[in-house]
Amino acid sequence: MRKSVAVIGLVAAATAGLAAGCGSTGRGGAEAKAPGVGERSCGRVHPGVGAKPLAGARQGGVVALAKAGDKTIAYVADEDDGNIHTVDVATGKELGTTQLGGTPSQVLVSADGRVVVALRDKAAIEVLEPAADPSQPLASLCTVPTPVEPVALATTPDDGTLLVTSAWGAALTAYDVTSMGRAYEVPLPREPRSLVVSDDGKKAFVAHVVGSRMSVVDLAAKRARPVDVGGIEESGGFRRKVNLFGGGEEIERRACQGFALAKSTDLSGRIFAPQVLVDPGRAEERSEGYGSGGMNPPEVAAVAVVDEDTEQPLGESVNVKPDVRQMVGVARPRPACLLPRAAAIDPASRSLFVSCLGIDTVIEYDAAAADPQRAERRRFAVTAGPTGLAVDAEGRRLVVWSQFDRTLQIAPLGAKDAASEADAPAIVRVGLSRKAQTAATADLELGRKLFHVSGDARISNDGRACASCHPDGRDDALTWATPEGPRQTPMLAGRLAKTAPYGWTGRGDSVEAHLSETFGRLGGAGLARREIDALIAFATSLRPPQAETRNDSNDVLVQRGKAIFHSAQTGCGTCHREDGAWTDHTAHDVSSRADADVAATFDTPSLRFVGGTAPYFHDGRYATLRSLLIDADGKMGNTKHLSKDELDALEAYMRSL
Repeated sequence: MRKSVAVIGLVAAATAGLAAGCGSTGRGGAEAKAPGVGERSCGRVHPGVGAKPLAGARQGGVVALAKAGDKTIAYVADEDDGNIHTVDVATGKELGTTQLGGTPSQVLVSADGRVVVALRDKAAIEVLEPAADPSQPLASLCTVPTPVEPVALATTPDDGTLLVTSAWGAALTAYDVTSMGRAYEVPLPREPRSLVVSDDGKKAFVAHVVGSRMSVVDLAAKRARPVDVGGIEESGGFRRKVNLFGGGEEIERRACQGFALAKSTDLSGRIFAPQVLVDPGRAEERSEGYGSGGMNPPEVAAVAVVDEDTEQPLGESVNVKPDVRQMVGVARPRPACLLPRAAAIDPASRSLFVSCLGIDTVIEYDAAAADPQRAERRRFAVTAGPTGLAVDAEGRRLVVWSQFDRTLQIAPLGAKDAASEADAPAIVRVGLSRKAQTAATADLELGRKLFHVSGDARISNDGRACASCHPDGRDDALTWATPEGPRQTPMLAGRLAKTAPYGWTGRGDSVEAHLSETFGRLGGAGLARREIDALIAFATSLRPPQAETRNDSNDVLVQRGKAIFHSAQTGCGTCHREDGAWTDHTAHDVSSRADADVAATFDTPSLRFVGGTAPYFHDGRYATLRSLLIDADGKMGNTKHLSKDELDALEAYMRSL
């Protein structure tokens, strides 16, 4: 099957993933060189020339708006082609393109008009300068190193500091906007994504794809603290074998799919976090599928409203009231937004807009509501793959980029709230240019759409998509109740090739066989032959995170760890064989059987990218790699004899795989 540069570009580098659910320090990335040192300076060559940011625009996005004279232009980050499109928002005309040095994730226009782009596959940001004529390509000024997989950008209210989150690098890095010299770096938990800065410039709020958390970074102290954005659901007792005679129980739901954040300017102090709240079931119980089962869906859409002063979500916004109409086959006028990807605020109407993969829709919510999820105003149907959006407050327009169909959509916002989609204002759709030789093959285009489609009864009966549990083709950091016992979601990207059999019990001799079992557990009716082939082609084409950049001293530590890993005394390499994609393709009993497990033997998992896929073991019992190494002594290899320094080296080597 021929791979396509275009489709792979969407999931290139470390930050893209695909499983069902959601549950360190910066890895890689060198220090930026001091101002004036290096091949080129990051400063403007022609100060004052070209487009400027819209007033108050300090958050990056896949779409960034700017003013070029009397024109409002959109800079659109195209992951498939690795370039920036410049579009006249009023006319919908594509003015030009700029080729980049890597795959862009977000773009931001700084106060002086320079355009900063996060290159997720290059562990770098690229700084560009606009010309007086917006149809001319942006001129590249410099490239600045970051931790692995930079994904989101924002500047502080004084326009003096640029903040960058790195997904696989698990860090927030600060740069001086003028020189682009690195100021400091703050370690973050797994998979950070979008960020916003508080009104006073003292704190940054960071969304996470997994972990049921938001991080609040104290920019003065350079420390991060977690905020739980999970929810509580009150169940009437009809789902489980408890409370059979009525009465409810509280069920904790974990937050995931935290790709987007938006900050209100009119409603001061409100931060909006579109997400999904998940009930993966109880690890001590078996289930009929993935999760607890019953009528309440395992995943429900939510928008957490976080107060920037108290740093806590409003209770109403995470108080889960599942709508059984989400279940496939039950009458439901509007499908849920289970894959939110971008968010923006319209201050004039006090509206929150959220783009939703899987249902190809942008939903408008009342941003003043205690629970925006239950205060929906209207929906905009868009083309496939809406990954970015921005609000043109001055021109009263919503600008949406759909990556899968390569279409920019411009919708007027002047109309009153529509009672139905038919009442929504007409949307102008503009197909943007594509580089020669990068058109995606039909099977990969189809596979990408199938991987992200939600609410399709052929895949699941509860609305879930492949990308629900495998965001960006990775894992959701959750352990699910299944018919065979607790099962932790494995990472897909970079782990499918040469690692058969599949599944924790190793019964899936092929990706197709394992996929068939997964559809069965999700209650899906199954796909047609061509669709299965396309989905498998896409899943196997997913690129893993970029390899870590290391300095010489770290190389010494890694080489020491390699010797320990492969030593006969430690014995790690006996089952995790380097020549076998870090697995021996065999099931073993390593004394890990949980109470709900049917079997005692489990397939040896590949150790590719193990450093970024916590928790560990089939039931997720180990929160860290170090705890696994210490406790696994005698069960799979021997580590009791290792000193702390030797464990440090072993862990460093495993994180390098």
